[in-house]
Amino acid sequence: MNFKISLIYIFISFLFSCKSQDALHTVNDDIFGFATSNTFTYCDINDTFFINKVKDMSPRILRFPGGAMGNFYHYGGIGYGFDFEEIEKYDAGKFVERSQSLYAAALERGHTYDYINDFITLAKHTNSKVILVANMFANNDDIIKMIRHIQSHDIEIIGVELGSELSNRSFYIKGYTIDNYIKDAKSCSDRIKNEFPNMRTGIVAAPLHKNPLHRHSIWNKRLAKMDFFDNIIIHSYAKVLKGKKEYGEMIKVIPEAETKEESFNIYKDRTIDFILNKFPQEVKEYNMIFDKDIWITEWNFQMSRITANTMLQALFVSNYLLTIMSNNDLSSISLTTYHNLGGRDYGGSIFRGDKKYLEIHSTYISFKMIAEIFKKEITHVDYNIENNIMTYQCYNSERDLDLVYIINWNDKMVNLKLDMNQNARSHHVSSFYSDNLFDNPDRDGKLKSKDYDLKKNHLILDKYSITMISSFE
Repeated sequence: MNFKISLIYIFISFLFSCKSQDALHTVNDDIFGFATSNTFTYCDINDTFFINKVKDMSPRILRFPGGAMGNFYHYGGIGYGFDFEEIEKYDAGKFVERSQSLYAAALERGHTYDYINDFITLAKHTNSKVILVANMFANNDDIIKMIRHIQSHDIEIIGVELGSELSNRSFYIKGYTIDNYIKDAKSCSDRIKNEFPNMRTGIVAAPLHKNPLHRHSIWNKRLAKMDFFDNIIIHSYAKVLKGKKEYGEMIKVIPEAETKEESFNIYKDRTIDFILNKFPQEVKEYNMIFDKDIWITEWNFQMSRITANTMLQALFVSNYLLTIMSNNDLSSISLTTYHNLGGRDYGGSIFRGDKKYLEIHSTYISFKMIAEIFKKEITHVDYNIENNIMTYQCYNSERDLDLVYIINWNDKMVNLKLDMNQNARSHHVSSFYSDNLFDNPDRDGKLKSKDYDLKKNHLILDKYSITMISSFE
């Protein structure tokens, strides 16, 4: 069943021939970033295939060392320079075993150097700015040495995260409280700003909680009274599966339907609700607590093999970023880094590395398509939503319409009849799609795709698709 969406018809009828009105929300390059946790252990920085794939995504920001790694990183050591006694002292979660596994994997691969060197190589190859995570448990000058080392390679540092997820229960069980964090974070921030007065620092905001007496609520209220930092840090993981989560991962999933198709329709509805409602509401609540811009240094689905590397995840990542660029309610978000660039997991990484083959996941093409916004220096994005079809109009600094993205969340193809301006420039269409939301790509990250010049007066949106329309002379 094909159907027409009247509002989209009106918009596309003057595609690439209209001027935008003044916009309230300006696109910030710093929202197109990627965390590099585990990347240098499992992906070869000397592999030109890997490097070229990353370059094709045109990252603007790279994060190092990563979340859990950043909490226990020591400058100048092997890999992440872990001190296992320090990890045992402060972490009651899974990172004790994970850190040992990472260290063993590094030695097995002959990595006897500090991964900051690989990070610098990647940042130089991609011409990226960086954001760093500081170890709050080590009272030393490691973060100063990291900053100096990176700046010596003419790489711009956006700022420093004062730890990662330190309000989590795994640290609380070991006795790490908000009092400890304020003392450590302020000391670290003061040390940084004494050496680098213009360097921005961000504190770890706790997850929101309805109970004002919960330790997370108290954590945020205490920090909101402080003035030693510039930004707040939150992590954004969309929970679309029912079950039990722990440390950003679904460890138990409750079945909700008899078939995959029915289950993924439920997950789709939750994904859309998260993007349009829950996520903006969460940001609004943080804005009410803190009068600071937000760094989202990790975002993704809650990790699960069920939704990992699917068309659902590919649509989610493109819709998430386009929403941040276009929704004025999210204008306080000044930086994001997707979790994660590379590793050995299925749940989050774009590139899954092993000793023989680099596996590319479904999100790669989505990020590559969204990267065109930053290559063309788009300044702002307007949007329209109707019948689970989301249209994003991207304008350049001259207020010309330069790109259009259309995300079709429907399980039917949509025929959009056009009345194209004959004097407008030619248009090129790129579409990435699949027959089912649960479909996985091949090892090269491919599902179904189309590329063609738009010559006729209609556009067919494939089911479960992201379509990009660009212009050329």
